[in-house]
Amino acid sequence: MGLRSKIIDLENEIRSRFVGNEEAIQIMVLNQLHPRSTTLIRAPRGAGKSTLMLLMLRGVCGDDMVVISGASEVKRGEVIGRLHIPSLEREGVERVLWAVFTKSRGKGLDEVNRLNPYTTANIHHMMQFGEVWAYGQRSEVGDYTLIANENPMDTASFVHPQPFYDRFDVCLYLNFLTLSEKFQLQDLLERYDWNIVDSMPQVISFEELEEARREVAEVKLDPKTIGYINLLVRDFQVCIREKEFSEVKPPTLCEGCHFIRDICSMIKESLSERATVALTRLAKAAKWLHGSCELDDIFRMALWVLLHRVTLVRTGNLIDSLHGLLERERIKMEDRNVRRQWALLDQLMNGFDRGIYKLAREAAVEDVTFAEELMKLEERWVKENILSPDELLSIQMGWKTPTSWSLRKR
Repeated sequence: MGLRSKIIDLENEIRSRFVGNEEAIQIMVLNQLHPRSTTLIRAPRGAGKSTLMLLMLRGVCGDDMVVISGASEVKRGEVIGRLHIPSLEREGVERVLWAVFTKSRGKGLDEVNRLNPYTTANIHHMMQFGEVWAYGQRSEVGDYTLIANENPMDTASFVHPQPFYDRFDVCLYLNFLTLSEKFQLQDLLERYDWNIVDSMPQVISFEELEEARREVAEVKLDPKTIGYINLLVRDFQVCIREKEFSEVKPPTLCEGCHFIRDICSMIKESLSERATVALTRLAKAAKWLHGSCELDDIFRMALWVLLHRVTLVRTGNLIDSLHGLLERERIKMEDRNVRRQWALLDQLMNGFDRGIYKLAREAAVEDVTFAEELMKLEERWVKENILSPDELLSIQMGWKTPTSWSLRKR
């Protein structure tokens, strides 16, 4: 049986035991197809987040899995490592006994929001660098699958830093079951004698999963797909007033800005570049597994990449709000294609043309990401004495002053 068939069987096996949330399952499976995969599941109490975590871990790791519960006051020694006391007493040598959690291929974090900050910091380091430290000694962590879950409404939570959550590739939100789905769950429980998780087989060996991950890594995305991914992420990052360096955040920072109605004004904290990496990996996995990855697929997957990374200025329902922003982003991309904006920019990069520059300026007034790129060219043209500083779009629109431009030039 081919690797693709086994991945599809894995998805089907989980679907046969987990009712509803089909898109979350599909994204979760795709996210397994790259090394050191990390998935975060968020849901209220009783929505099935622990069950879904265990089904996936068993499906790809079998018995080679360890689940740490944040509710059990777990200590660092249980997660990372502890000193071997006999060696210290007899030989005076500090030997570290590395925890099974660090060695296992399948790593689960149940109620990760209840883990104490010190333990979380060690796990954070492991996810970032692929290594663990204890008592001055270091151990490399091989390939793995890490899945965590949490109830964000839990009042017993620790407040973990945003960079920790940023290390998770995707964040999946689970819905409660509808009435008809509750009947389906009842039938499933009876079919598996109330042991849905225990009956889950290991569908693919971890060695086979590693081979699939290597094949996915070699998948080449076409330039158009790569362009869409980079453009989407940049639109959720860009700020003409450089919010990343400002202590004042939107909406205060946006007062009087020309782009007050654009996507950038609705985002308080920008995305990290890990969003680009995560979305690119999902696109490669989709192309490897299904044979193609279209623009619709990118937007569908982007929701799960952005949910835990972007902070909105105003939000009621986070998923609905992000759906709305992504739909606005889709419309913006369609408008760019109609106006052939990037073709104009490409021509200007090859040489200055006053007529094309005029068309580009008109487009830049309505597109902050395009304006950002045009401004870079303008600065080059000023240095080449093609434009004068007073002609700069950034100055005429009030985004920068002649003084600030001259300081930047130096």
